[in-house]
Amino acid sequence: MILPWNCLSSSFAAVHRKEFDVTFMLANLIELIERTVLHMEPHRSVRFLNVSPPWAIEAMQRARFRRTLRLAAARSSFYREQFRRRGIDLRRIEHPSQLGDFYTTGEDLREHGAEAFLTGRADTAFETTGTTSAIPKRVFFSQHELNEMGRASAIGLYHLGVRAEDRVLSAYDCSFWVSPAVLRMGLQYLKCFHVEAGKIAPPDFYERAREYKPNVIFGEPSWLMRLSELARERGTWPVKLLFGGGENITEEARQVVESAWGAPLYLSYGQTESFGTLGAECERKEGYHRNDLFFFFETPETDAEGYGELVYTTLVREVMPLIRYRSTDLTRLVDEPCDCGLFARRIAKVRSRVDEMVVCGMGNVGPWVFDEALRNVNGHGADWQAVIKHDGRRDVIELRVELEHFDHQPDVERAVLDNLRAGFADFWKNYEMKLYEFRVVPCAPGSLRNGRKLKRVVDQREMNLPRAV
Repeated sequence: MILPWNCLSSSFAAVHRKEFDVTFMLANLIELIERTVLHMEPHRSVRFLNVSPPWAIEAMQRARFRRTLRLAAARSSFYREQFRRRGIDLRRIEHPSQLGDFYTTGEDLREHGAEAFLTGRADTAFETTGTTSAIPKRVFFSQHELNEMGRASAIGLYHLGVRAEDRVLSAYDCSFWVSPAVLRMGLQYLKCFHVEAGKIAPPDFYERAREYKPNVIFGEPSWLMRLSELARERGTWPVKLLFGGGENITEEARQVVESAWGAPLYLSYGQTESFGTLGAECERKEGYHRNDLFFFFETPETDAEGYGELVYTTLVREVMPLIRYRSTDLTRLVDEPCDCGLFARRIAKVRSRVDEMVVCGMGNVGPWVFDEALRNVNGHGADWQAVIKHDGRRDVIELRVELEHFDHQPDVERAVLDNLRAGFADFWKNYEMKLYEFRVVPCAPGSLRNGRKLKRVVDQREMNLPRAV
């Protein structure tokens, strides 16, 4: 039987008030309680966590962080060498910020390989191509970690209103992507009826989904936008909620989806490296409630508004932990309580990428994508720039290329699309599904470059951030 926090807090607070370091016994007790909570039914977990004192969660974070450091130093060749070379004394480290200018990056994962980060036996792996490089990052996990992330996801989905009697259809892409696997694990704890369609064309999904009449639908936001357009034309059925992950969406586009179904669209935020969800929206849609049970979040350098690159450390990974991993996403941490009443603090909606990778209806694209699309295409100059816009319904990719003769534009566009079809199956599939529009826009020679460097990918979409974040 788990004692309520108000019974435990009097004895814990005595230690806390004396400003002692969190003892090994206290940290273990808090962690035992947290693990027990995750194994409760989701509705019990939500109630319990909502009355948990913030200091208890912070104590657990610090204890797990120190354990992760020791594990990485003992078993990961990458971290062992980095700590040795930098002269980092782990006995003195209690908070990620004390590691100074040490970070882990996506380039580290590619350059050293996933094996250099392994600290335990892996059961499964997923990949991400979400960078400016064509080389994917591989991330390894255990079945136990998948189970635990599924439990945490079940708690979040329960808070949004998903129940055992709901009928769920998922259109997440199952090709090397972590989200379908984590969702599958979460739904088994919620005991929902679940059909995994995969990322098929929205018209095909619509026709087949009508037989199941799902009242909860998962998919990428641009895909959900296209499905909603079809549903508006052909008719809808009762839906409780829609849930999107993998990319951002404008508030205008969200309203189109919600008005078509008469149901809310919630978004999650995460990365393959984080093992899926770092945070998810609540009914207020004012940022993502972050998973402080599994991650330590930082924004080491911020501007006047508090925005900076999100950096996170995994706290419960025993196969491939990541320490101070740079997300390349520009956001801010919101510690003020949310009006929804949920205990978890928030991550503000992502403003942009620190690098030139953009997540859009086309997919995760960076300069290398358009370099390859223009390879062996005749009639254009050396300079080009890809501009991502939004027309109110879907993303528009304008590939601006410098042409000596503007009447070559149709031939250049046709050749670029042929290269996309031949070399980028996922991007082409999204194009055929009409998840984005693609245009080649001719520009006069020398007109694109105004300085020494030309920014190759520019995201001009207005994300209409809520005022609260």
